[in-house]
Amino acid sequence: MGRRRRFLLFGAFNVAITFACLQVLLTITSIGLATFCSQLVNLSLGYVLYGKAVFRVNRLARRSAAAYSLVSALIWMLNWGGIALLSGLGVKRNLAALLLVPVMPVISYRLQARFVFAGGSRPAAGELR
Repeated sequence: MGRRRRFLLFGAFNVAITFACLQVLLTITSIGLATFCSQLVNLSLGYVLYGKAVFRVNRLARRSAAAYSLVSALIWMLNWGGIALLSGLGVKRNLAALLLVPVMPVISYRLQARFVFAGGSRPAAGELR
């Protein structure tokens, strides 16, 4: 299975957990706090899943953890801003969050591949990059 497919598989799991947290939190708190808390769940789970299972790094390192944290902060800000923008246009907050689901993983994958896990991954047996 290729890296993009692994990203989609593990990403779907991570997104499902993160999105479930976000949906619950949006009903009880502000957009900023809801997206921040759900992003913390995404950050913790995602770093390990993406690093080990998707990009297959030999060892998770402080540098990649710091870079992953910065990418996650950027994704959080984009998510928060996107929900705020769409809800300002009259879209319900929960629907706005749902509409952003296909966009965020694409941005995240590209940033992770380029800045977080680049150079530290090893191809699986029989896999081409």
